[in-house]
Amino acid sequence: MIRHVVMIKFKKDAPQEKIDIFLEEVKKLSHLNREVRDYSHGLCVKTRYHSGDFDFANCCDIDSYEAMDRYMSHWAHLRMTPFLPDILENMISFDWEIDYHGPEFDEKLAAEEAERERARVLRLHDDAGKAWVPEIRGQTRERAKEMLDTVGLSLSSDEEEILGSVWAPNRIMFQTPDPQTEVARGTEVKIGITGDWLTGPATPEGDGPAW
Repeated sequence: MIRHVVMIKFKKDAPQEKIDIFLEEVKKLSHLNREVRDYSHGLCVKTRYHSGDFDFANCCDIDSYEAMDRYMSHWAHLRMTPFLPDILENMISFDWEIDYHGPEFDEKLAAEEAERERARVLRLHDDAGKAWVPEIRGQTRERAKEMLDTVGLSLSSDEEEILGSVWAPNRIMFQTPDPQTEVARGTEVKIGITGDWLTGPATPEGDGPAW
């Protein structure tokens, strides 16, 4: 099974009525080509949680490479071309072969898995003089201190501020020693953490903070 995704950025001056026509016509894709499976599409969420600057995306599944070849040249696909020149600024597509489907959600199994994960992340050592380093990546500084206190470790004041594309402020990205390392009780754990200058993802109206 091949999953096909297309993302589109509309021109800033694209007439809304032409965007609306495109959105109405693209709905017909799965009706006109019976080989298109699980078709869906939609507009960008109001808070852009990720960095891709696109306004619209659609997604579908295709049974095989042969069916994908037929899809690309199918008249229902090609008929969309005339609707794009007046509204399209940029477009990107990506295809991948599906080799894994996650299990359906099971509340009982999820609770059991959460308990196993808690025991793994906050593993207590049998030796009172030693400790297992918990996994504090992804946590806030405050939560990391609580976790380290639980196992008898402390947070180093020597921190590295992480610069980059991660927009969540006050989140630990790196730690030393690594999780599950056996150390002496009282050892300090050094972290790399995102700074408070990270103000959140961009909004469609501009680059102001989303919160």
